[in-house]
Amino acid sequence: MNDLEEFRNVFEGIVPWTGFVPRRCIADFVGMIVDLEFQPLTSLIPDFDPNTHGGKIESTALPDLSQVRNAAEAEAWFEAVNWVVAARDARDKYVMITLGANYGAQAVGACRALRILNPMPYKLVAVEPVPANRVWIERHMRTNGIDPDMQWIVPLAISDRAEPLYFPVGGPGVGSNNCYATNELEARRNYAEAFIASGKSEEALRNLLLYNTTGIIQDLVAGADFPAEIQLVSAVTLNEILGPFEKVDYLESDIQQSEILVFPSFMDILRKKVRRIHIGTHGADVHRSLHNIFVDRGWEIIFSYEPNARHESALGTFETNDGVLTVRNPDI
Repeated sequence: MNDLEEFRNVFEGIVPWTGFVPRRCIADFVGMIVDLEFQPLTSLIPDFDPNTHGGKIESTALPDLSQVRNAAEAEAWFEAVNWVVAARDARDKYVMITLGANYGAQAVGACRALRILNPMPYKLVAVEPVPANRVWIERHMRTNGIDPDMQWIVPLAISDRAEPLYFPVGGPGVGSNNCYATNELEARRNYAEAFIASGKSEEALRNLLLYNTTGIIQDLVAGADFPAEIQLVSAVTLNEILGPFEKVDYLESDIQQSEILVFPSFMDILRKKVRRIHIGTHGADVHRSLHNIFVDRGWEIIFSYEPNARHESALGTFETNDGVLTVRNPDI
């Protein structure tokens, strides 16, 4: 576990991409073009101006953990490692699933790595309940030479039960939406009590029955203007997502603490079908719990770094916001 020396040369043989980057876009080492509209949190960076990006020929560089400047770049290094290793390990047909797909960066990056390292037929599965994000997934795929009509974009939330749940819909690209904080019994009780106390019970009932909405608005990022409304949305479980596939090469998840709901109940089907899993974990307790569950079920732990921490490694010192948990199935 966490033997980063093993991955010192993981990008060896990859020529970092060079080419024209459209205005207000950025590119990475596999040539994935990202419209900065899909990354609204950049507006919170002091002096960041999207108009200064793109519009010219640019050369990219291979990811280097020793050179990361912040937690986001460190986490991106681990994501890139997983793209590359999963692509090299794939055989016959590549299947990649991303949970909480946002605008589809992980699916597209993984696919670009596959095309460079091990070209073969592929199927990308993007699970994403926010409608605006789903529009962006299609746009992002097309920009990067992927036909979204040939992939599976799932317009649902992911949970431990295939039943409607309360989910904050809004804030496309922010990536902080989750059903863990909005759908549990305590949250539902708070909604009910707030409606009763404010005298808006009839209005709330009308909204729920007619529109599947609550009228409750929450800010996805404290101190920033990224509102979302708590709505009733349909959900699926890993059982439904994995069901159509005999084997899945790579499953990636960034679902804002909902991972503690989504994974534990479906360890059997994961062990039967999935070769590699990468989870961005949220909360040290969640990270440790999932780590231990995978260990108990016989998975090989490749990377396990707790969230909101500073870590020393053979490849340099880095920090994390989300935790990093990558596991490999010894049976596939």
